[in-house]
Amino acid sequence: MKSIKNVNVHEDIAVSPLAIPILAGPGTIVTAMNFVSNAAPLQIFLVIAIFGSMSLLTYFTFRLSDLIVKTVGNNVISVIGKIMGLIIAIIGTGMIIQGIKITFKLLS
Repeated sequence: MKSIKNVNVHEDIAVSPLAIPILAGPGTIVTAMNFVSNAAPLQIFLVIAIFGSMSLLTYFTFRLSDLIVKTVGNNVISVIGKIMGLIIAIIGTGMIIQGIKITFKLLS
């Protein structure tokens, strides 16, 4: 029988399918379309420049994710993840309540 040595597996979680809709989901696309629908060329350029800078910021954040985790620590990352999950749940609950109000004409 051969013995299996412990193998270090490097798991890079910087890119995940959950990150893609947050970066360029339907809300982002609709907001960008609303900002440039009847806009001057300067405003269109500003929207594109902001999108480009956010893309670069996200890229560098993903590239430096190992350093960020080492600096901040796993516990802080875990706490931030739980707080963000709570915030997303609150936003989703608010959207559901707003949809029920609109559907049944309960707006006051």
